[in-house]
Amino acid sequence: MLFQAFIIALITWIVATFMPMCFRWSLYFGAPLVAGLVDGIILGDIPYGLQVGATIQMAYIGLVAAGGALPSDLALAGYLGVAMTMLAKAPPSVGLTLAVPIGFLGLLSFNARMTLNALWVHRAEKYAENADTKGIIWMNLGASQIVPFLTYFIPTFLAIYYGAGSLENFMKIVPQSLITALKVTGGLIPAVGLGMLLKFLWRSALVPFLFIGFILASYLKLDIVGVAVLGGALGFLHLMYSKDKAGGVSDGFGQ
Repeated sequence: MLFQAFIIALITWIVATFMPMCFRWSLYFGAPLVAGLVDGIILGDIPYGLQVGATIQMAYIGLVAAGGALPSDLALAGYLGVAMTMLAKAPPSVGLTLAVPIGFLGLLSFNARMTLNALWVHRAEKYAENADTKGIIWMNLGASQIVPFLTYFIPTFLAIYYGAGSLENFMKIVPQSLITALKVTGGLIPAVGLGMLLKFLWRSALVPFLFIGFILASYLKLDIVGVAVLGGALGFLHLMYSKDKAGGVSDGFGQ
């Protein structure tokens, strides 16, 4: 467990703070889903990891970072939340009740990083006045990672290494009625995420696609891959047949 805890903690720290923005769009904002695969490989159960990650991702599917402000820390909610759920051998829906509070607590790490790293900015300014290029690089790439390492890597490592056994034993003594209640609660949280997503996507031109997808999945029992492929094809046809005379696409999606 020492090796698994180290690797997951290292990935959590890198994704949360050290990852270039071009990768953060998937590895951070899609952290729960990606963590399902990554943690599944590390902990030796990929199908279970994907189930947990996909379930947790549903709560954050409509998340929007407005002005850089995040309602939850996705790195901890994803990589640590999935790992703790898998180590506790809890049902995927119970993983939401673990991941969401972890994500909220992760905001403390995020705020600490954004606040305390201002110290290195002032040091970098002094190096800039003296034309010390190496000092500026160190302040930006090295010193700026001290606080994130303390607030992401260490808590994640300790939680997995020392907390896994305790959490598994705790889940064994928890009454089944409480587990059932957690499953029900976990089933409600994804509805909030989908509701947030629909709030931004609710456009008159898109409503028919919503109901078509619902009918295909609920009544015709088409799997999610088939619905996605068919939806993509219909969306492409919509774009092709809604071009205006100038050759551009009409703004039907914005209506």
